[in-house]
Amino acid sequence: MSETLVFILFLLPSLICVGLCFIKDAVKGRGLILNILLILNALLYLFPLAYAFFSTPPDGNMWDENGPGAILWLYFMILPICGLAFIVLLILKLVFRRKG
Repeated sequence: MSETLVFILFLLPSLICVGLCFIKDAVKGRGLILNILLILNALLYLFPLAYAFFSTPPDGNMWDENGPGAILWLYFMILPICGLAFIVLLILKLVFRRKG
């Protein structure tokens, strides 16, 4: 139960970033740029976890700090950066959304 909850909470910011792409913008070009930045933010957020998962040997442990799990320490830098970018992009999407 707790592993599932952690998994859902971990993926939630990326899913919200992708969900924000469906908010229409008043200016098409600006909306496209904001959507690209949202997708890049989600990919940057998921990169260390995906790298640790896909570079782990078949019977290995992706959380092992002597192996691919060492990249997970990047989250100390990535979480504040992606969090700040998410807040800025959320505000921009809400300010520039198409009325009506």
